Amino acid sequence: MARGIRGRRLLPGRRVLGIVAVVLAVVAGATWAAKPVWQPWWYAAKLCGGNLSGGELAELLPDERLRAGKDTFGSGSSSLRCGVDKSDGRHFALLIEAETDTGKRLGPLDMEFAIPRELDYAFPRSVPGFYGLFGPVIIQECPKLRPDAEGRERRLVTRVFANGVESAPSRESLRTAVRIANGANVEIGCGAEPLPLPDHVASAGKLSLGRARNTMCGWLARDTLPRSPSGRQWQVVAPTDERAPITSCSLVDSGTGETAVRLTGWYGDWAEEPFERLLSSNARIPERHSASEALLGTHFGRAKARCAGEVANFLADSHSPNASRSVLPMSDVRHLLNAFAADQAERRGCTGLELPGPTVHPDAP
Repeated sequence: MARGIRGRRLLPGRRVLGIVAVVLAVVAGATWAAKPVWQPWWYAAKLCGGNLSGGELAELLPDERLRAGKDTFGSGSSSLRCGVDKSDGRHFALLIEAETDTGKRLGPLDMEFAIPRELDYAFPRSVPGFYGLFGPVIIQECPKLRPDAEGRERRLVTRVFANGVESAPSRESLRTAVRIANGANVEIGCGAEPLPLPDHVASAGKLSLGRARNTMCGWLARDTLPRSPSGRQWQVVAPTDERAPITSCSLVDSGTGETAVRLTGWYGDWAEEPFERLLSSNARIPERHSASEALLGTHFGRAKARCAGEVANFLADSHSPNASRSVLPMSDVRHLLNAFAADQAERRGCTGLELPGPTVHPDAP
């Protein structure tokens, strides 16, 4: 054995150092290339209070080198934020926020009110949320938090800004939003019921009037409905629970597949100023009226009430994407809006119901 060792030629020191340098460079390069493989699990373990899933992040995050964003989970704040940034540090790949609504007129959902639009209800009915302009949004009542100084109930609003990594709802972004909502609920002490993880993305199905009777939109099956544009039967889309902070019912023409009217209820003072901006931007309102009133535009209408001490807004939208007109005559839209608002007010014990009159205000110039 000793002879064998003595018989070998030892490499000069410089040559050894050169080989070591090459090996280290190869290892470093391999590590850099592997970072997109393992980094989602690292972020899931280190960020957002441990509420994320590495597997879901692996599906969401772009295949590039990223960096941890600002993280306030575990800080004791009522405004929690975390996420993953691009390597330049100036743009986010995925931004996550959960905060309690303070009741301010411009609240955390302000950006959702730019134009009347059909919300994308990609959650099961048991999850109080929708897919917004920038990604999933969840709104939960907080029974363990004291009402604010004006007696308004507190809410937890969770948002996942996923528009940088997806163009449509995905199972991964919805599950991420639910995981964060559940974690923030515990950390902030909201007291809401834990939300189930959705196992798929599926918009609410279309129901016949008969099958819609047992949903929140059952009033449509009992009401006198206008004739559909095609003359075929109406279908109902009932995607929300009756106690959700945002509720919805829609009528779909089964002959054309077109949504004839979308009816939504928005509960909380945070909707008031955005709704006023919505109306003033889209309808020409004479001086004797104001954007804070219940009124009709050329393809939408708004009713109001007070529910649990806060303003509730009810919106009917009958805009056709293929024409600058309403799908239904505005007299029919008004009838449906008034019936929807009355049904919602009865379900929630609301008072001071304000319904729009027959005047249709023209579009804003």
